[in-house]
Amino acid sequence: MKNFWWILFMLLISCVSTTDRPISPLLSADSLIQIGHVDSALTILEDITPSCLDTELSKAWYALLLTQAADEKCVTHTNDSLIRIAVDYFDSFGDVLQQDKAHYYWGRFFQDRDDIERAVREFLTAIPLAEKAKDYELNILLRSNLGFLCRENGLQEAADSLYKQVMELAEAHKDSLRLATSLVNRADIYIENGEGYYDIAEGYLKRALKLAENFENRYNKDIIYRSLGYLFEYQGKLQDAIFWANKGIGFDGDTLQRQGCYLVLGSAYAQSGQYDSARIYLNRCLYSENYYTIANAYMRLSEVAKALGDSDEALEYELKYVAYKDSIKLLERPVQLVSLFKDITYSQSLEHYKSYLILLRFALIVILLLLLFFVVSLLLKWKKKNERVVELVGNTKSLLCNIKDLEKELVEKEEQIKKMNWNYQNLEYDMQQKCQLESCMKELLEQQREMQNELNIQLQKKDLEVVRLRTLNLRSLLSSTPVCIKLCEICKSNKNSPDKIEKMTSEEWEILINEVDQVSMGFVRRLKKKYEWLLEDDLHFCCLVKLDFKYSEIAYIWGCTSVNVHKRSKSLLGKMKVNKGVKSVSYTHLTLPTSDLV
Repeated sequence: MKNFWWILFMLLISCVSTTDRPISPLLSADSLIQIGHVDSALTILEDITPSCLDTELSKAWYALLLTQAADEKCVTHTNDSLIRIAVDYFDSFGDVLQQDKAHYYWGRFFQDRDDIERAVREFLTAIPLAEKAKDYELNILLRSNLGFLCRENGLQEAADSLYKQVMELAEAHKDSLRLATSLVNRADIYIENGEGYYDIAEGYLKRALKLAENFENRYNKDIIYRSLGYLFEYQGKLQDAIFWANKGIGFDGDTLQRQGCYLVLGSAYAQSGQYDSARIYLNRCLYSENYYTIANAYMRLSEVAKALGDSDEALEYELKYVAYKDSIKLLERPVQLVSLFKDITYSQSLEHYKSYLILLRFALIVILLLLLFFVVSLLLKWKKKNERVVELVGNTKSLLCNIKDLEKELVEKEEQIKKMNWNYQNLEYDMQQKCQLESCMKELLEQQREMQNELNIQLQKKDLEVVRLRTLNLRSLLSSTPVCIKLCEICKSNKNSPDKIEKMTSEEWEILINEVDQVSMGFVRRLKKKYEWLLEDDLHFCCLVKLDFKYSEIAYIWGCTSVNVHKRSKSLLGKMKVNKGVKSVSYTHLTLPTSDLV
């Protein structure tokens, strides 16, 4: 029967593995993306023909990898048909990590489409999946993108909280680059919050600047320079602002980054009265794709025109500033996003609560079943023990009756011997009769010796049985005491977990010795009196023997090997001067004098 179930299990596994397994090129592409070789991964993915994707898993994974590779190459997502295949499949099948990635890249599609609400919804859906999968990269990306969306839509507090989470994750994983970026993002938020937060922002930027000393990528340093320029320009430290902004425009790879530095330079030059230089840099900002940069540039150009006395130009710039400001307000959706955050958080909490209730119910059922099993087991053991005790008591009574009968018979034989002796004395004058009497006497004496031997054997058996009964009764009487329960628990625990040895305390040993001495009517006292040299460990050993613990059990209780217990037994018997001719009682692995154990 066992073989049948095993074969069935292997067949099921083979079916799953052959019918729903990704093809080899997909595995290769995934590995290349993981190590940053996106171009090579794209080449492999583009060479895959639709006919090769013969399973649903292969199709879903192909769609996910192609979307991921395009995102890594900063290709704007224009169609979600591919990523939806991955989302639909991994929501029903696959592991949590793939499901998490599918929702993240679907959110990236909505982010590129400027569908902020749906992008936020997908990111919030993916966050608990990333936490469950323990995927550091996705955790970082999700919170960074979500923080960016919140900041772009006027939710500064929510954005700061998300960037703080990114910072904590980066610190835990010793990721200097991500840590520096999160510090800059938080510093930018504090700069926008006003004068009371400038010191905090400066502290974050200085920390980021120290981390950036080891960065090879110039861009990662320039974002820090730009933010330092913003901070010092807001503080009125114009020379410092110009210095850091000029350092920030040294990188040619990011136009938005350079335009941010242009804005700082234009504002700083405008405030310092260098209007020609200010106009040059502010006009460069007008080509930015960022509405905030354009609006601030128009505001500064208006201020420059006023300072130069050109009121018409100043008014024109001011009107353009107002128009872009209004556009920015229209783009911001803080109320919708706050409501979305609340709805998704409530939904996730509700799902978590439902899962918790299911687990709690299951746990309660299991606990109740275990308790029921434990109670039934205890009742059965108690019943068996009582039946055994009754049986042993009956056997003891029977033995005592047999001993009494033998003693009575012995008395009768002794009377017969006395009579025979008397007759022998009276008939000694008759030599023939005397010889006969002597012969009879020898026979009777022989019978007496045989009966005496038989009686001694019976008495010895009685002693053995009495000792055994006393031992069994002693174990039974003490089995329900806390110290005996503790002994059994330690034995079981040390047997199952040899790496975590538990031992009896000296107080518990003392309690055990007292209980054994009381129940056995002075067993320990007799030992101490006869063998004054006994150590505490020797007394513990004798008590365990008295309670009928085996060598292996004593070894577990002491946290040692059976060999050590054997050595202790041999040493103890040697000191007691026990030899093979002494009457003894055997306990599986141990032999001690009867007189000392009774």
